[in-house]
Amino acid sequence: MTEIRADEHGRIQLPPEAFPNGGLQPGERLVCERDERGLRLHYARPDARKLYLEVTTACNLSCAMCIRHAWQDPVQSMSAGTFERVLDGLRAFPDLRRVVIAGYGEPLVHPRLADMAAQLRDLGAGVTLVTNGLLLDRARAQALLDAGIDTLVVSLDSLHVQAYEQAGVDGGLDRVLENLHGLSGLIRRGGFKKPALGLEFVAARSNLPELERLPDLARQVGASFVIVNNLLPHTPEMAGEILYDRDEPLRLGGGWGLHRGGWIAWGHPKLPRMKWGAGRKCPFVNDLSLTIGWDGEVSPCTALMHTYRYYLYGRVKDVARYTLGSVHERPLVDVWTSDEYVTFRGRVHDFRFPSCVECGMDCTYAQENIDCFGNEPSCADCLWAQRILNCP
Repeated sequence: MTEIRADEHGRIQLPPEAFPNGGLQPGERLVCERDERGLRLHYARPDARKLYLEVTTACNLSCAMCIRHAWQDPVQSMSAGTFERVLDGLRAFPDLRRVVIAGYGEPLVHPRLADMAAQLRDLGAGVTLVTNGLLLDRARAQALLDAGIDTLVVSLDSLHVQAYEQAGVDGGLDRVLENLHGLSGLIRRGGFKKPALGLEFVAARSNLPELERLPDLARQVGASFVIVNNLLPHTPEMAGEILYDRDEPLRLGGGWGLHRGGWIAWGHPKLPRMKWGAGRKCPFVNDLSLTIGWDGEVSPCTALMHTYRYYLYGRVKDVARYTLGSVHERPLVDVWTSDEYVTFRGRVHDFRFPSCVECGMDCTYAQENIDCFGNEPSCADCLWAQRILNCP
């Protein structure tokens, strides 16, 4: 611990030992935050490591669980001009490690997706694509392989199967599985070592029996990991489908073997927590992530990138979109290092929020996504911070 004293003029000077990792660079900027206990200093560095990029809000399906049933946001795709601004902005982040192309639209709907992925890959970052897999035909699969996507996550559960039927897609599940087998064939014949393939499964009461069959399905299609998520219900009907906070654990069995070029790899599941009450830790802020919507607006996480309603433990919660700037108005690095964004990350990192789920008070704060500590927006009952919801 380093003691700091004010001089006779009430000023303080920070000694080098206050900054153990090499000290401050000349001209480096810090943001000072004052709270009821004193002052907090936050680095304002271009240190983002991960980007969640929503290239479109359009989708070829209408799943019963989808956020579209609870929002009034426009259905739009990212323009070439917006993407160029995003791409230019990312060059200011030397530690960028991964871009996840996801969000609440189907990325394969975007006609320039493969080209966008290739340009992101040229930055030196790994590229993950999250898709429902229905449009992943041989031509698109080959284009994505050529673009250098290194991780592909396909959403596959009975809620998506219901959406195939509602959209009038005959044999939707068979088509997705055929697409995955086709992708595996292209990888094998083309000598590609990537992408790693994963499945994402949203667990609900109605599809719980299917969960135990996931490892076998993953083995069949060559998936090396499975992400199991809890349901975030956006309608009263879907609220009755949630599984979390029950006493019975999820049963998925163990891992599964995969044959890879004469070697046997071991697949693994990523399961969510099923009970509220763990130490809260934001996966977005702690991973130094940022989120950019189709219009170039920057949000701190996918949970705050749209305006929508959902149901949490039987009560309604209304979330308003929270953005900290736009790539059309100023450089992305200036948004990331702005006072508002830096102090927001500091507050979330320390998780200076109440726990609304455990509070027991019948107030309106939680419904409005604010809290009694004065935070707006509030992360007080975030399911991602509880790891009840997983991130790709």
